[in-house]
Amino acid sequence: MATMLITQANSFIGAIHDRMPVLLDRESADAWLSGEAGLKLLKPALDGALRMWPVSRRVSKPGNGDDANLIEPISLHPGGEPAAPFRPN
Repeated sequence: MATMLITQANSFIGAIHDRMPVLLDRESADAWLSGEAGLKLLKPALDGALRMWPVSRRVSKPGNGDDANLIEPISLHPGGEPAAPFRPN
């Protein structure tokens, strides 16, 4: 069985969704799995913990496997430079 822990979105993810996965470091994950940690771990990640950029629509197509090129930044404008990691405003 798989479990995904969800919490309210931080301001970074909040620009695209109202919830986000809980991100746990190794120590926090061990404490959660052992039952030593409580609900205090179920909080949004710090705003600087994540980044995003546009990627190919091929990401969503089954059968593309683990091709590392799928997560390479792409340009949203024909003939433009590849997108750099950005923050939505």
